[in-house]
Amino acid sequence: MPNSPLQHLMDRPSRVIDGDDMGRAAVAAIFRESNEQLQLLLIQRAIHEKDPWSGQVGFPGGRQEAGDKNLQDTAERETLEEIGVDLRASEQARCLGALDDLQARARARILPLAIRPFAFLLRAQAELSLHPNEEVESVFWIALGDIADPSRRTWYDAHRAQLPLSFPAVDLGQGRILWGLTHHMVMNILERLGRIEDATELCLPRARSS
Repeated sequence: MPNSPLQHLMDRPSRVIDGDDMGRAAVAAIFRESNEQLQLLLIQRAIHEKDPWSGQVGFPGGRQEAGDKNLQDTAERETLEEIGVDLRASEQARCLGALDDLQARARARILPLAIRPFAFLLRAQAELSLHPNEEVESVFWIALGDIADPSRRTWYDAHRAQLPLSFPAVDLGQGRILWGLTHHMVMNILERLGRIEDATELCLPRARSS
């Protein structure tokens, strides 16, 4: 990946969360280079009462299933199911590797679930045909430069009376707010690429003002 904007993405070892009693999930962070900009594919999840991340901006992905060969296979299968993109096809994309594991949290609870993002780079000639399923409201591309722009940083008030916190967020435009788990994953990516200095600092919630 010489001279690519992604050339430093895999420079450091990825953090792994161990634990035999830990559930596993994987997501796909899909990059493309367009008009000399590095872009990232995100989804807006559909509203579902039983989905702990209902309506949020995220990556395609989900829980590991018994038939999956490994977590990369999980990310690829879920991406095909959710948005119709076949990351297993070599002419479409190549996997750059695993990024940092993240402990899942939802609705003020820490879940016994570790989520592993995998980075994929679309081939220059690849033409994606997106077919979102019922779990996905929309699919869109956003420039990494826009996500890293300090003027887009904001706060998201989670509606949890028992835990009145505001979470760091990024205003992506068109009513889309990046916050929570995926915000943390994206900040880790930006730190790896040298676009921000400290992902942890930018992911700390604060007490919600009354």
